[in-house]
Amino acid sequence: MLAALALAPVASARSYDLASADVRVEVLANGAVSVEEDIQVSFFGSPPFTYGFREIPVRSGERVEVLGVSEGGQTFRPGASTELEPGGLTGTYGVKDLGGRLRVVWRFAAADETRTFTIRYRFTGLAVGYDDVVDVNLQVWGDEWEQRLGRLTAVTAGPGGVVRAWGHPVWVRGDVTVVGDSARLRAVDVPASQFVELRAVFPREAFSSATGMRLEDGPGLDTIVAEEQADADQAHEDSEQIDELKAHPFRTALIVLLLGTIPAFLVAGLVFWHWGREPNTGYDREYEQEPPTDTPPALVPTLVRQGGEAGSFEFTATLFDLVRRGVFRSSPTVTERSIWGGLRREKVNDLE
Repeated sequence: MLAALALAPVASARSYDLASADVRVEVLANGAVSVEEDIQVSFFGSPPFTYGFREIPVRSGERVEVLGVSEGGQTFRPGASTELEPGGLTGTYGVKDLGGRLRVVWRFAAADETRTFTIRYRFTGLAVGYDDVVDVNLQVWGDEWEQRLGRLTAVTAGPGGVVRAWGHPVWVRGDVTVVGDSARLRAVDVPASQFVELRAVFPREAFSSATGMRLEDGPGLDTIVAEEQADADQAHEDSEQIDELKAHPFRTALIVLLLGTIPAFLVAGLVFWHWGREPNTGYDREYEQEPPTDTPPALVPTLVRQGGEAGSFEFTATLFDLVRRGVFRSSPTVTERSIWGGLRREKVNDLE
């Protein structure tokens, strides 16, 4: 459950590299987990760096006690400010509970040199005790780091020796081995913002008490192994899919193109469906038996055109309106007219 060390420069010309981290984890006889970390940092530029900090995540049911900060043979004294500001008395550290995180800030002065800081703390409630085993799943490197880590080593030891051990995630370059009574993890070139976990399982009968652990009913080893196997299978499947995509670049490009264009067409279709058509008024009449308003027919075309002068359409509309009102009388009639130069005649329905 290692969180990030952050070194805050105040000048853009300064920088730092995380050379290595060595994490030693000891699971105590009551299930408490004691952690000691050596973090080696190379500083470049001036003025000097004056503080470093990291924040340890604390989950529900867990408690963390910071035991101290040191460098070589020098033990830092408590009492430093926990504000992330330059300055302060060198050789001191401070701890602040942020609610879900525990911040540790230590003060020093470093420029153009390599320093190694040691941080010690103890967890209670992190180990999970089952009827058959005690599960210790510790994040030995956090994802809050903004710099890559050159080399990471972690060793977990506890009562009765390690039964099984795993490292996460599988895409980090490294390995996990069980050597004697301890589990050992090695990783190189850990990317920025990438966590690393070391999970170790110990026999439950080797613990003298359970005051430092959380308890779960029933056996746990088979469930833990199944979880790890499922994670490994998923990682293997993901790796095969990535290899398949790399082996067929043109097909992959086509899939990516389709994945990008199909949603775009769907969105465009939805936009047109909602805003690009005339709104549905719910009116299904094909024609009107009478005018919908009392507006004089001579005015309607002008209003529709938003201007202009009255013409033949307005005259015709006014005439039919007068017929409708009974001012004039009209009856249907049929007339004949010649067409094709008098060679043919046709009947035309008309009014008189």
